[in-house]
Amino acid sequence: MTDMLPPTRDLPPGSHTRIRAELERAAAGRTRRRSLFPVLAGKSRRRLLFPVLAGVASVAAVATSVALLPPAPGPPAPAVQITSTPMDTPKAPDFGVPEETVKAIEKDCGQVAGAGDAKLYQLLDGEVRFALLYSGSAALDCTIGVGGMPYNSGFAGTEVKWLPGHFSVDLSGASAGGDLNLKPIYQGVPGSRTVAGRVDGRVARVTYTIDGRTVEAGIANGTFLVRMYYPSDWQIPNIDDQGVLRFYDAAGTLLGTGADVWKKCYVDPQGKVVQGDRRADPATCVPATPWNPR
Repeated sequence: MTDMLPPTRDLPPGSHTRIRAELERAAAGRTRRRSLFPVLAGKSRRRLLFPVLAGVASVAAVATSVALLPPAPGPPAPAVQITSTPMDTPKAPDFGVPEETVKAIEKDCGQVAGAGDAKLYQLLDGEVRFALLYSGSAALDCTIGVGGMPYNSGFAGTEVKWLPGHFSVDLSGASAGGDLNLKPIYQGVPGSRTVAGRVDGRVARVTYTIDGRTVEAGIANGTFLVRMYYPSDWQIPNIDDQGVLRFYDAAGTLLGTGADVWKKCYVDPQGKVVQGDRRADPATCVPATPWNPR
């Protein structure tokens, strides 16, 4: 037997106070005549008091154990595998030839032109294999396997990182037919016109009109390219006709013509004239557009 009170249990609100009061009254039964429970005939209060209190404590303990019983575990939650979404990696353009061929074109066309490292942007396999490349400071036009030459490349300097608006015309020229060349190795080589440059994402269509013909330019990798072929005895006309380039967006709206490039001047963030009229006062120019081809 003990006079110590049971420890406090997690019972409904108010139960702690009520039970403690009843236990204290019962424990004081030696000196007070009042008791929590009636006394059985012929039995002393003292002998009945603590068994009853023990029963009360047991009931409290049962109630407490029920109140603290954790919920039955449910079915195990499926394991969740957290994976990160891989970032899209830009793919190299597919030119329809082995990668070794692309590297050879880039290396040899760049070396022949003296323009250093160059990157291929368009490759045409028509009457003549023709490549359009860019280095850090020039546009390159390169014929492959023509006239007995593995690579024959020319270039035009330009600020490749910047566009004068939505488009830039970087190359424009013509070659007479091979029959007019004094070297027999060029016999049968067709004459040609070439116009090429760079565009931004708004340009969806480019046309070129000259010699009474209008052709569509090929657009790829942030560039446009026109190659027009003529008979092998074709002579370049004496008239100064550069033709007309027209640039359209996806809705068919005319964005401008090739001649528009030279009507303004364009500066980089440092205020240097990088496109358009290079003789203009930089203070009168507009900001150039960064070129992000691929």
